[in-house]
Amino acid sequence: MRSGLIFAVSERITNRYMLCRMLSASARKMHRDGVSTSQSINRSLQVLQDAPAAGDPPAAPANVAGSPGEALAPTEDAALVR
Repeated sequence: MRSGLIFAVSERITNRYMLCRMLSASARKMHRDGVSTSQSINRSLQVLQDAPAAGDPPAAPANVAGSPGEALAPTEDAALVR
């Protein structure tokens, strides 16, 4: 229900003016043709609720094999040296 989402987000964003501005901008950017505006607003509220808080440390990215900067396993190092 939308009121539950609004109250959940308003606990994180206490300034009602800022909440309204963020929700408006988010709903406009996330809106797609063929989708009702109310669904776009609800989805925007859900994203705002799930977004990390400003003071939270960023989540560590998942290591992907072969990504730049990834350390090679000892067996891979030995194979490259030969």
